[in-house]
Amino acid sequence: MEALNQLLEESDLEDITITDICKKAGVARVTFYKYYHTIYDVMTASVEMHVKNAIEKLSNLNPQSSIHVMLTDMIAELAESPMSLKRQINSNTHGVILDYFIYAVSRLSQADTIFNKKLKQPEVLFIAGGMFSILTHWLKNDLQESPEQIATMITEVLPSTVLK
Repeated sequence: MEALNQLLEESDLEDITITDICKKAGVARVTFYKYYHTIYDVMTASVEMHVKNAIEKLSNLNPQSSIHVMLTDMIAELAESPMSLKRQINSNTHGVILDYFIYAVSRLSQADTIFNKKLKQPEVLFIAGGMFSILTHWLKNDLQESPEQIATMITEVLPSTVLK
């Protein structure tokens, strides 16, 4: 996963081969195929790991912490290495990331820390899609706004009826 992320900093996904990943990681192709079938499997595992880490952080949040503070922290983390996400967006493989945004919002809805109710599926899709669109736009525009400004944009459009 680290090797693919490093290669995505330098190249587009369609230009990266499994051989490139194996060389960068210092492993044999046999080892690669022991864990993955395709480059997309590696990317999915990487996104899944980041989302799980984000959900873990969110579940440990102080209930008094605002969604704005939480979003600012998460967006600041994205800003630390935006190129791999940007390349996924440009390679049209960001659907995997959107799926995990949907999963994360759904999990947060069940956790009773940010939302004042368990969200219905259309609400989850609306909120996750909106957040994802704002972040995608931000990445495509070379992070012109600060993480705090992006968090403000998101919190200003979140339906007040679902927030604590």
